Formats: sequence, C-alpha cells, structure tokens
Amino acid sequence: MFDLSADNVSARDDEVIAEGNAFLLYNDVYMVAHKIIYNRQSKDVYLQGGVKIYQGGTLYLDVEEVNMNMQDKQIKFSSLYLQSTMGIWLMAKQGNGKEGIYTFKRGVISGCDITYPFWHLNVSSGTFNTNKEYMSVWNPRFYIGAVPVFYLPYFIAPTGNVRKSGLLSPEMSFSNKQGFMYMQPLFIAPSNRWDITISPQVRTQRGYGGQLGFAFADRENRVALLQMRYFQNTYQYMLDNNLKNQYIYGGTFNYDTQHIFARSEDVSDGFYANITYMNDIEYMRLKSLNATFDTRLYESRINYYLNTNKNYVGTYLKYYLDLSQASNANTFQALPHLHYHHYTDSLFFKNLLYTLDIQSKNITRPRGYGYIQNSISLPIGIATPLLKDYISIGANLDMYGTTIFLQDAQELRDAKNEALENSINYAVGGYNISLNSDLARPYKHFFHSLHFEAIFSGALYKHTSRAITDERYEAYNALLDRGLDANLLALYWNPNDVVDVVKNKHKVDLRFAQYFYGKSGKELFYWRIYQRLFLQDNFLTKNQVLQNEVGFSPIDGLSLSSSVFFSYVRESISEFSTKASFNKWGLSSNATYYYKLDPLLLYSYSDSYSSGNTGFARGSVGYDFGLFRLEANVGYDVGVGYLKDWYVTISKDIRCFGVGLKFAQDVIPTLTADNDIVPITNQYVKLEFRFVPLANTGLTYRFKE
Repeated sequence: MFDLSADNVSARDDEVIAEGNAFLLYNDVYMVAHKIIYNRQSKDVYLQGGVKIYQGGTLYLDVEEVNMNMQDKQIKFSSLYLQSTMGIWLMAKQGNGKEGIYTFKRGVISGCDITYPFWHLNVSSGTFNTNKEYMSVWNPRFYIGAVPVFYLPYFIAPTGNVRKSGLLSPEMSFSNKQGFMYMQPLFIAPSNRWDITISPQVRTQRGYGGQLGFAFADRENRVALLQMRYFQNTYQYMLDNNLKNQYIYGGTFNYDTQHIFARSEDVSDGFYANITYMNDIEYMRLKSLNATFDTRLYESRINYYLNTNKNYVGTYLKYYLDLSQASNANTFQALPHLHYHHYTDSLFFKNLLYTLDIQSKNITRPRGYGYIQNSISLPIGIATPLLKDYISIGANLDMYGTTIFLQDAQELRDAKNEALENSINYAVGGYNISLNSDLARPYKHFFHSLHFEAIFSGALYKHTSRAITDERYEAYNALLDRGLDANLLALYWNPNDVVDVVKNKHKVDLRFAQYFYGKSGKELFYWRIYQRLFLQDNFLTKNQVLQNEVGFSPIDGLSLSSSVFFSYVRESISEFSTKASFNKWGLSSNATYYYKLDPLLLYSYSDSYSSGNTGFARGSVGYDFGLFRLEANVGYDVGVGYLKDWYVTISKDIRCFGVGLKFAQDVIPTLTADNDIVPITNQYVKLEFRFVPLANTGLTYRFKE
C-alpha cells in the first residue's frame, strides 16, 4: 500500500513533490517530514526537515534528512535520532541502513534525558539492529556527566525486552580473607522456552568454581530451574579455617506447575518440587559473591495432587538434610506419604455431614528404627442453628484408627524399659460437641463483630496396643517431669511420635474473638484468645498455655500487634511477640520483638534460662529525603545474646541512574571439620551502580571476615 499527501503536492517529470505536513504511507511504515520527494521511476524517496518514521505505531527513526529506496529499503541519513522499545536512544552525525539494520559514525548512546544525560557512551561507530534488538559499538567511552569513567574497545548490548544470549553484569568483591572475588555469568538463550546460565567464579585467596543453571518454561509458562554448583577450596584455605570440605558441590531443582493431566474446570492437578542436595552449608552461599544462608536443616519436597469438587488425592515425599550432623543416617525421611480426602458431604439427609481422610506414611532412615503408618479418620456430625441463628450447636462422632508397623526396632525400649512389638494398633471413637455464636452490628463510624466457640471432645471408646497405652504415655511424661537430658530422652520410645494421644483425652477448647472495622472495611482492632483445658489429664492441663493476640491500627499507616502465650507450669510468659510499623509520608519503619522459652524448660522447674531459648529483635527505618534515601536495619539475637546483623544504605535513584552505598555486618554459620556450626562475622561495604536500562554493577569490600 502506498499513499502520499501534504498541504501542497506538485509533479515534475517522474518526481512527486509534497511540502508542508508531508505524509507518506508504505505498507505498515509511515513517514512525516516538512518535504518529501518521491521518484516514481526509481522508487527513491527524499525526506527533509523533522523527519519521523514510524512502524506499527512506534517511532523508531528521527532524523533531519533521509534518502531511501522503497524497493531495496536502503536508507542514508544525517543527524540521526533512534530509540529502542526499552528507552535506549542513539544520536549520530551520519549513517545508513537497510531493513531495520543501521550503521552509524560518531554516536552518543544513553537511556537518560536527551538534553542533559546523567550517563552516556561516546562511540566511534556501531550497528543498531532493530529486528534482532541489539546494538554493537566500537571504542565506547563511558561518561558520568562530563567525566570519563572507563573505556572498552568493543561493546554489545540488547536494546529490547526479549532475552538475548550474552554476558550478564559481573559481580566483584574484595575480602581480607578470600581476596579479590569475581563472578561472570554467561547467558545462553537459544529458544524462548529454555536457556542456560554458566557462572564461573574465582576467589584469589580461596579457590575457584562455578554454577550451571538450566531453566525451562512449560506450556503454562511455569519455569523449571535446575542448578548445579561446584567450588574447590585451596588446601591451605581449608586448613587455615578448619573447614570440613575442600570440595563443595550440590544441585537444586525447583518446579511448580498445574494442569498437567487434568485441564477441566471440575478437575485440577498440580506438581511441586523443591529438591536440594549439598555436602556443605556453604553451597547455598556460593550462588553469588554476597549470598547469605544460615539454615543448617534443609527440607526437600516433591508433591503431586489431583483435586475434584469432592475428592483430593496427593502424594508427598520429604527429605531432610541436617548439615550439622556427621551423617544423616539417623534422620527420619518421609518416602512417600500418600493422602486421600473426601470433602465435607451430606449423608442420608442434608444436615448430616461427614468427611473421610485416609493417609499412609513410610517413615524410613538408613540407621535406627522406621515405621509404616496407615490411618483413617471418619467424622460424622450434624449442626443446627438456635435462637434465630444467634447460636449454632453441632455434634460429631469422630472415628479414627491407625496401624503402625515398626521396622528395625529390636533395640527400641519404652519409658518402662520394655521391648516393643512390631505391630501397633490404635483406634478411638471420639465425640465432638461444639457451641458457637457469631454476632455483628454496624455503628455510625465502625463495624463490630464477636465470635465465641466452645468445643468439647474426647474418647467414647478406644483400643490401643501396649506400646501406646496410657501407662506408657504417663511413664514417658514422668521422664519429662524429671527434666531428663534431651540426649537421654531420645533413647526412649515416645508414643506421641506416631500417634496423637491427645485425641482421646477429654478436653474443651475455648475461643473468643472480636473485630472492629472502619467504614472502608479496614481492620481497626482485633482481639483473639484461646485456651485448651483437659478434664482428666493433670500433666497436659498444667502444661497448656493461654494464647492472647491483639492488633490495633488507630491511624492510617500505623499498625500495632502483639501475641502473648502464658505458661501455667512456669507461671510466666512462655512466648511473646510484638510488632509495630509505620508507613506514611515517605517514611517506612517497623520494629519486631520475639521470644520463646526453651520447650524443655516447660517441663523443668529450674529458675535459670537455658541457651536453647529462641529470641530476636529487629528494627528498620527508611526515609526519602529527596536528595537521597536512607535505610537502616538491625537484628539482635535475644536467646544467644549477640548482634546478628545490621546495615545502613544511602541510595539515590533518578529515571536512568541509581547509586547505592551500603555499610553492613552479618554473621554466617560455617561447617567445620569437627562438624560444628561456627559463626563468622562479616563486615563489609558495597557500592552499587544502576544504569537503566543498560546494566547494574557494583563492588563489595569485606573489611573483616
């Protein structure tokens, strides 16, 4: 399609001359200029004055004058301005192009404001490929303002948001312990569905290694990621730091997807995998030069489920890796766990409801006893409203049974020091009577709701094998009461490990909650309280806690919450947390405090706290002053009593450029040759530059490690 128009159109021999708001349309490309001369014989077009060329509604060429042939699409231009979809622009004195590929001389490239760019590249020549969306230039000199920063003989970068193969931004860091550290990722994207990232790294005073990553997108655009990592410490570094492993290696696979086999509205399925094997905790921190990871116990999982409106089927595999142990031969693994569940449904008539739940577990480990457990739960009940729906009463008959087959349990003893049989059976027919009330009332400025619930439950009938009789259960509780050492306690059979014996205890659960909401539906205040009381078991009754939770948001941006668990046996608070946050007027801040008493002390009457207590405090604040943004964060381990980490960041971001300076300290646990987890304190400063949309880069220096 060809169309030419202007305020004034004239003809001279084979030339058509259009002047004043001239417009030329050719297929999906249209051009505007002050003057357009078109030769009907040679198909040459000359455009002069404020030339703009659009394709598909996007401006991709802005020049002063252009010579173009409409047949071979050869272009010659001067005073070029060219912009990509990502916002990178190019200005050049002269150049030529054909079919979206432009070569130019003496150019300026940036992503900032064109008048006063904060950063730019001066180049001697280059190529801008609008089809494949990349730019390659020769002799680029990088400037911040008017100050030259560095020079490269050649540089290539993508100009669009489509993935391209090439080098990613490198990571650089200095450390007094590891020396100069450098990581250079190479990204390979041969297909829109999959890519590979190869990331070699070197640490001059420690060793070298790398990472290989493979990513694949399925038909639902869910990404599967496989990573393998290897690092070799020098022998001297391993000896100097008493490390357990000279060679660090492992692999990780992550994938989460749905609609694999079932793709209808009534039936769905899903698959989830998060699998990691590593021989050292350092494996997780080697994924980048400044990565942190402090969890010694890591869980790998593979899950698959099939779900309908009434039924659910799932299979789960769990593998636990405890890096603080010399061997994981004693660690229980769930390989596999099978689960069937029938959702709440009517039985015989509408108000008679039931659910069915069947589970099978294979709990195994290379050393020590394991077991296979099969269980079934079938609660049947009825619920009906009373007093004009102000109160609802319900009654359930809960039938539960389980069978446990012990394996390699010849040396296992119960708390009475007696051997266990290989087959253990447990069946209970329980009752569940509930009384609840939900009340709500609107007021002029708020909405108030109240909820109360009391649930009475226990066993009407039970059958148990000798290993989990009340006598064995009470004997184990007596060991807890004596404050037996945890290592000695682990030698005895605990009935609670495989059976929830609390199910057959007569008890009452009491819950109360109230909420206040503003006119916009925002939660202004809540208070929740929960208490469980056992009617016949004194040991369990005295070891219950009173749970209290309260939250308050008096003004917009301010949020306060707290939870308190009170232990009757300790006559003190066993767990406490509080959180306050304020986010408004450019200020973002929060403070958190958490403390939990060592669970073993709940059974001990010692007046001293043990080192096993869990507790931490953390606070953060950030504010944008306009000229810069300041952020600070600090964490303190209350249980152990040391400063866990802190950082202070000063940063500034404008449209095309960002810079950040971070001062920080963190504590990283390290696996030693003695199989101990030893913390190492790191103090470092990090300088980061963000050149939007071209690249990010930075440098870290560790003062002490």
